[in-house]
Amino acid sequence: MLEARIRGLQHALGQLLENARRLTHGEHQRAVQLHRQMQEQTAIARRESRALVDAQTAEAMSEAEPKARLLADRLAPGLASIPPNDARWRSRQLVGAGVPAYVRVGELDAGTPVVAPLLRTNGWKVTSNRNESARLLLQSVALRLIAAAEPFRLRIDAFDPRLTGMMGLLGHLTTKYPQLVPRATHTAEQLHTVLSGLVDVSSLRASRQAQLGHERFEDLLKETSQVTDPYRLVILFDYPFGIDTLAQRDLLRLAATAGKRGICFLVHYDASTAAELDVDSKQLLELLDAVVVSNDRVEIAQLPPAKLDPPFDATVATGICDVIAEQAELAVLPTVDFERTLPDRSTWWRPVKDEIGTVIGYDDRTPALVRLRSGNPALPHVLVGGAVGQGKSNLLLVLIHGLAARYAPKDLEMYLLDFKHGVEFSALGPGPERPHWLPQVRVLGVHSDRAFGLAVLRHLSDELARRSEVFKSHGNVADIAELPPGPERPPRVLVVLDEFQVLLEDDDELADEAAKLLERLVRLGRAYGVHVVLATQTIEGVKRLSTRRDAIFGQVPYRIALKTTPADSQAILRSGNTAAAELQFRGEAVLNANFGSPDDNQHVLVSFADKPVLDSLRRELWETAGDVRPPRVFHLAEPARLTDTAAAVRSETGRPWTGLPIAVTEEPVQIEVRPEPGAGVLVLGDGLVDALGVLTGLAVSTAAAAVEPPRFVFIDGTNSAPAVAEGKDALVQVLRQLGCEVETVDKHDDIAPRLFSLRDALRTGQAGNTYLLGFGFHGIPRMQVHAEGFFESPANALQEIVRDGPAQGLITFGWWNRLHVCTEQLGYGRANVATHLFLRHPQDGVRAVAGPLVRWASEPHRGLLWDGLHPEAQVVVPFAALRPDEVERAVELVRR
Repeated sequence: MLEARIRGLQHALGQLLENARRLTHGEHQRAVQLHRQMQEQTAIARRESRALVDAQTAEAMSEAEPKARLLADRLAPGLASIPPNDARWRSRQLVGAGVPAYVRVGELDAGTPVVAPLLRTNGWKVTSNRNESARLLLQSVALRLIAAAEPFRLRIDAFDPRLTGMMGLLGHLTTKYPQLVPRATHTAEQLHTVLSGLVDVSSLRASRQAQLGHERFEDLLKETSQVTDPYRLVILFDYPFGIDTLAQRDLLRLAATAGKRGICFLVHYDASTAAELDVDSKQLLELLDAVVVSNDRVEIAQLPPAKLDPPFDATVATGICDVIAEQAELAVLPTVDFERTLPDRSTWWRPVKDEIGTVIGYDDRTPALVRLRSGNPALPHVLVGGAVGQGKSNLLLVLIHGLAARYAPKDLEMYLLDFKHGVEFSALGPGPERPHWLPQVRVLGVHSDRAFGLAVLRHLSDELARRSEVFKSHGNVADIAELPPGPERPPRVLVVLDEFQVLLEDDDELADEAAKLLERLVRLGRAYGVHVVLATQTIEGVKRLSTRRDAIFGQVPYRIALKTTPADSQAILRSGNTAAAELQFRGEAVLNANFGSPDDNQHVLVSFADKPVLDSLRRELWETAGDVRPPRVFHLAEPARLTDTAAAVRSETGRPWTGLPIAVTEEPVQIEVRPEPGAGVLVLGDGLVDALGVLTGLAVSTAAAAVEPPRFVFIDGTNSAPAVAEGKDALVQVLRQLGCEVETVDKHDDIAPRLFSLRDALRTGQAGNTYLLGFGFHGIPRMQVHAEGFFESPANALQEIVRDGPAQGLITFGWWNRLHVCTEQLGYGRANVATHLFLRHPQDGVRAVAGPLVRWASEPHRGLLWDGLHPEAQVVVPFAALRPDEVERAVELVRR
């Protein structure tokens, strides 16, 4: 029973389990079905939601993309945000649109540009898994910035120690405007020079910002006139390769405040390069924003990853560089009018006290002063330098006229010499159509040569000796400022030597003496009130300066350097001071009053001396000065002006004029003409115009000094050009208006009877007070042939006239083109005449008369006078032949 019941119970439990299994399977099937239904519904909802999100995202992106592009264009204007393959890179319109604070690095997949801040930050550190990608990014950024920036508002210096040549993309611009993109440096020494200059720039900007209360460089630009003070971008490839401890020190100093000072660094960091000992690369990198380039993607903090732009095509870069150079050529620096530098007219010509000074321009809103003084501290002399066309002549004119407006002629005299054959100084003296001149000018070398420059230095050296005696007479005073005001106190002297190195270039005795005198002048001139301005384009390679550089420039504390090369900047300012190479525009200058010390550089915008303004000023000063004598004017390769000499000097009986000396004097070179054998003048050599000028000076000065008007016989053996014929006619007209009897004979007449007639008058004692002017005896035909009706040749008669005439009052002034022709006509002794004046003549003939040691470099409008009485021959400048329109003026002057 019990077993049956157990079996029944087992069967019932089995049925129950089977029913439960069936029920569970059904529920599971229903649950699986329900789950599948729910999955299908979820998938449908997700698809619907995703489609809705995608639609909304697409709508938002389509609305945001134009805004993003506009924002990119605003932050990175012009070419700073345009892709490299865009056609606008070939347009001139967008070059120089503005200085961009942001720059493009790439674009999103949708083509939206990605721009990042750079110029107003300390800069970027760029890392990459491929160095070439990082270098290309730096290259691209450099081209974008220089193309987008306004002319001269950005300068890029690059350090490329591995010689990758990445900056070669801008090489075309480097060649034309190295002040915008200098050639990349490769050595640590070159980098030191760049960084040292940047340290000076940063220090100066910090001082100005503190003075004006500005935190950042861009605020300083808005406040000041220094529009040429550019942003500075420094690119370092393959950092820390090639960086030593000195460069690292300067890099850290600069990068710490770079963003505030308008300086920015682009540093390509090569993690595979080991830094030098004591160079911790992390110190610099921590100061810069991170930019990571991975394959063709670029990542910058707070910006979405962007696709890196492809490199620029070389032809596109060359075209853009050409356009940048053209714009730089047309860029104009705002100028400061010269009148703005002048004081109020009520203060003009104030008494000189301890110094003389003037304003040459402005440093921001501050007048830039040049103060010449002898003590406390001593600032006696100035060295001015600059490349061709950078405003050196304008600067000198500003300095000269600024001083002339402040100090009267009795207190300031000027000696102005231009050795570069320019015309800048010509307007400062009198001219045919300009009767006025700068009244302070004592000597004016419009086209000075070395000989006249040496003569001026000799004169000034003598002036120092004269002033020394004045000092001694006042109790051995040591400084001109200690002399009491009055007629015995000499005026200050300003000596301007433009291209002074010409004096010292040749390896000869003249250069040696000039160097010694120049050294003496700058050394002793300080105490005696003599201030020297030495102006030059370059002084490199001048032999005489190599041995006396310190002796001369060690006395010249003022240095003014206009834009020039780094080498010349250091030559003018001081070794290591390349500030003048950083200048951008013509008219900018570095003014330094401490022997060129880099810590004392002053950035100056020199005022512009407009010619009409200066001419008006000179006329006003000349009228104010009243009766003031004109300056001694010297022109290279030009004859002297007889009317000027006649206005300044009275002629003396028996001392006719041969011309002017190459010296600081208005006294002409005179010769003794006594009624005794040996009198007369033999003019020898080529030069039709000069020969006529010599005869003109001799004849007019002789006639002017005579008590009774002498008689002249003018014999012309030339075939003269019309201009020379006018000069001959003018001479004859002057002599006749002076009351002289003048008889003229030319080669087309029979000259022989006139010569025999003069000889007959000589023999009968009737030739007195007569002058024979032989213009071209070498051209008279048949001089050695017996003339018809005479047993002797005309040459025999001429020889007797020249030899025996002086004792009877018949003096000969004659011109022959060669010494041997003169000797053939006058005999071996040349009729005993002692005075020879050589024009352009072979040197052997000159030495035959004046001695074997004489050197005569024949030049137009120069003569060599040998009279046998003085130990050395003297160079003279013959007078120009008179023009017909000068006759009345000449007569008026010589009759004074």
